[in-house]
Parts: sequence; structure tokens; C-alpha cells
Amino acid sequence: MPWNLFLGNAAHRLIAFMYGINHPSSRVYYNTKSIKAITEETGFGDSSRLLPGDLKICPDITDVSVLVLFEIKPGGEQAFEEGREEVRTYLAALNRAILNNQHFTGGRDFQGEVLIRFAGGQYIWKLEWKTTAPGVVQYKWTRSLQRFESEEAAYKSGQWVDLSVEEIRQYGGWVAQAVEGMVSRREKLTSISGTMGMVIDLIGGVATTIVWGAILGRIGSGAQQPPSQGGGQVIPFPARPPPSAPPAQRPASGMSLPR
Repeated sequence: MPWNLFLGNAAHRLIAFMYGINHPSSRVYYNTKSIKAITEETGFGDSSRLLPGDLKICPDITDVSVLVLFEIKPGGEQAFEEGREEVRTYLAALNRAILNNQHFTGGRDFQGEVLIRFAGGQYIWKLEWKTTAPGVVQYKWTRSLQRFESEEAAYKSGQWVDLSVEEIRQYGGWVAQAVEGMVSRREKLTSISGTMGMVIDLIGGVATTIVWGAILGRIGSGAQQPPSQGGGQVIPFPARPPPSAPPAQRPASGMSLPR
């Protein structure tokens, strides 16, 4: 795989994984399932209504419990327009097939972030995403402006810069490998929530990962220590404080698997 695609794959995997974590009661399909297969497995529609061009298309996230979908794209205007067009295509196909006067819509209000620390002492990396139009989720990778001992310190500093081409070339493959392993091991878990941290340790050519979910408001008085491995440790960090409420006349605007 070309080195510049590694972080795109990692972003898709993490964002889709986090959608499932944030919606544990939903029945969610990812882009390994076509609209035809989703329709036939769930029984919510009639796949014979699909057009020939509909049969193999696969939205990145299809939540059949609440009838919404998302397409995941990198930042930028071109990716935004591509995402909107793909969402329109997916919605047209799903709504052709669906029965009982129901209909799918583009999802809203899905945003989040994940911090990654390399146990070897590199900069803290951050993946953040938000819904930029109904059904379109755009993401961005950055790193801390300076080196920090913990995700918590980097998070509090709030100073992030774009990754260089050399950093992506050197570490993108490791991040993608570690994310794939983490998601494969944990994607069926539905009991953690909140912001996540990861530590990636490069041992003998293999990227190992530890994940620690910040279970905000749910941790009891008993001490719960984050796991450690290979000299690295992930420290739970707080979720970003919610923005101040907008003025009453300005309602809040709507804002989470390829291999």
C-alpha cells in the first residue's frame, strides 16, 4: 500500500470504531458490506428495487437502527464535495429499497478525537473528526507542537501542527498497523465511552497498541490504573469541554473501515 494511504485507512478504522462505541445499541454496518447485502440481511427493504449501479456500493457507516449514514473523508473542499456526492448516491439507493414509508438521512452531530503517543517518546499525534454536512465526516491528523510526557499534557496545551511528509512516511504505516490490531481485538466491546488514548510501541518490527478509554463520570472511587506495556502508558485525559451555548437566535449546527 502506498505510504500516504496508511493514515487514511487508520482514520477510517478509528472513526468507524468510535461510532460503534458511541452507539452501542445500534445495528451498524461498515464499508465491508454493500447496500444490497445490508438490505437483505436486515429485511428493512427490498433489494430487487436497487438499480444495477447500487448493488456494490458501500457507505462507510450505515446505522440501520436510526436510519442514518456517514461517509468519511479527509479535510479539504474537494473531499467535502466528493463526500456530499457519495452521500447523495447512497441515500438514493437506500431509499429506493426501503419499505414502510421510512427513509435514511445523512447523519449529524458525530465528532470526536483520539490521541496517540509513541512509547519511544515521539510527539503526541491527534486524529479529530467532525460532521461538516449531513452524512459527511471529515478528519484531520496533527501532532503536538512540542514533545510531552503524556497525552494529558499535550491535550491541555491545545497546540497542534500539521504532520510533515517525512513523519507520515516514517510512522504512518506503524499507526495503521497498530490501529488495525486494536480495532480487530476490541471492536465488539460496547462498554467503554468517552475520549480514547493509545500508546504505540515499536517492538521488533511490530507495532503493539494499548488503548485506555476515559470512562468519564463512570469511574468509581476504587483506583483504576491504565495498563502499561513496553515502557509506555496511556493516561486518561478529559473530554474537551463543551462549547459555550450559542445565542438563542443561532441554533447549534449539526456536526467516527477500509483495509
